[in-house]
Amino acid sequence: MFEAKTNNIALLRDSIATVAELIDETEMHIKEYGLQMISADRAVVVVVDFYLSRNLFSEYKYHEDARIGINLQNLLQILKRANDEDVMTIKLIDNKIDITLRGQSTRKFVLPLIDISREETPPLDKLEFSTSISLNSDVLNSGIEDAELLTDSVIFTITKDHLTMKGESDSSFTQLDLAKGEGGLKMHDMGEPVRARYSLDYLKKIIKAKKFSPDVKLSMANDYPMKMQFESPGKIQLGFILAPRVEE
Repeated sequence: MFEAKTNNIALLRDSIATVAELIDETEMHIKEYGLQMISADRAVVVVVDFYLSRNLFSEYKYHEDARIGINLQNLLQILKRANDEDVMTIKLIDNKIDITLRGQSTRKFVLPLIDISREETPPLDKLEFSTSISLNSDVLNSGIEDAELLTDSVIFTITKDHLTMKGESDSSFTQLDLAKGEGGLKMHDMGEPVRARYSLDYLKKIIKAKKFSPDVKLSMANDYPMKMQFESPGKIQLGFILAPRVEE
């Protein structure tokens, strides 16, 4: 039904590791153009939209669309056993995932497919954002790490040509300011000024995707979910929809 081969072990392992920070089990969709999953974490605070292009694979034998349930933690454990020089072949055989690693030796691993309850995920195409910007991924990471020194959430404020990330406690605060053009800040769509607070615990996990993309695109609205998009063109796309933290 499906077979794929790749020698890009590091990129595959790192992308699965990033997703597995948030999602432990998921339904993967096998498509003609690649592999895709759209899944929410157990707390339904974040939705992950993950896409692996068939271009990541040197061979991609596709016959028909399919949905398969995967334990990402178990898959990640196997990928961590792979050497970067190995060639990995993935096959679907009798409701199981057959993974073969060929390098100085040939190793085989078999994982069962699992049943995933199909809970409704938010209709991502129905979300309406008033503002869209992009900036350097490392700069965004700095703002997250700064805020973590004092608090468990960060406030994003976006105006016509400015971005502020602020973390505050009772008597202290940290603040990162970017003017348009600084830190790669670009304003793509700008409606009214935007302000929203988000959990640092989730942002710390999401920002690990920065290794795939030097820039990140943020789409927001006032006290509304934030969409974060990372991309390695032609190989990987990682999108996250993060619910806002309710103001106290």
